[in-house]
Amino acid sequence: MKYTFIIAILALLAIWAWDWINGPKNKFNLLGVAFIIGISIFSLAFWQSRQAATSLRVVGYSSKLFESDLVKWNISVQKMVSSSQLSQGYKDMNDDIKAFKDYLIKQGVPLDEVSVQPVTSYQQFDNNGNMTGYNLNQSVFILSENLVKIEDLALNPDFFAERGMVLNDSRLEYLYTKLPELKQELLAAATEDALARATEISGSAKTSLGKLREARAGVFQITEPYSTEVSDYGIYNTGTKQKSISVTLTAYFNLK
Repeated sequence: MKYTFIIAILALLAIWAWDWINGPKNKFNLLGVAFIIGISIFSLAFWQSRQAATSLRVVGYSSKLFESDLVKWNISVQKMVSSSQLSQGYKDMNDDIKAFKDYLIKQGVPLDEVSVQPVTSYQQFDNNGNMTGYNLNQSVFILSENLVKIEDLALNPDFFAERGMVLNDSRLEYLYTKLPELKQELLAAATEDALARATEISGSAKTSLGKLREARAGVFQITEPYSTEVSDYGIYNTGTKQKSISVTLTAYFNLK
């Protein structure tokens, strides 16, 4: 329709230019030409409106349960020391982390799966604003495909208790290494579902389904199994080993 409007504007400009150049003697001829152009434009617009493709919008859906194949154990240990014991505190923290790494090796966890972050320290003050000491923190994380082993270690804090280590944070994150392939599988299934829905609707309406004109995938929702939680920005739950992934796909089909 926008092209019809442009043609009409150009035609009227041409008529006005012709009238301005040749003067009033061609007035009646111009009126006749304008009338013919107007009828032609109206006929073209009417034909285009009748020929406009009718479309059908459907939303396909797919979901799948899957299990994580990678776990990340995040650990943060804390040590409180007085102002005069900062140097000894660093040494004790280093000894604790070294002992923890030795413990992991004995438990069958290779060191290439262990990452240790630098120590951070924060000054501590009493209610009067006087510095009383330092709070030392150090983070370690283990990234492993041996989920059972890491779960057993994470759920057994005996090592830390025996050494008097304070766990400021200890949590497991469950990940999946083949997520791109899984997303492609879900999109294909959602497209098939959209096609099935469109076929059913067009068949019930006694019309023929044409080609897929446009498709827009929604965001992926990765949640705990059978969760109803959704987010406009997508979800990636790392708190459970078993997960559910789902996606919607909005498809537009031509109708013949």
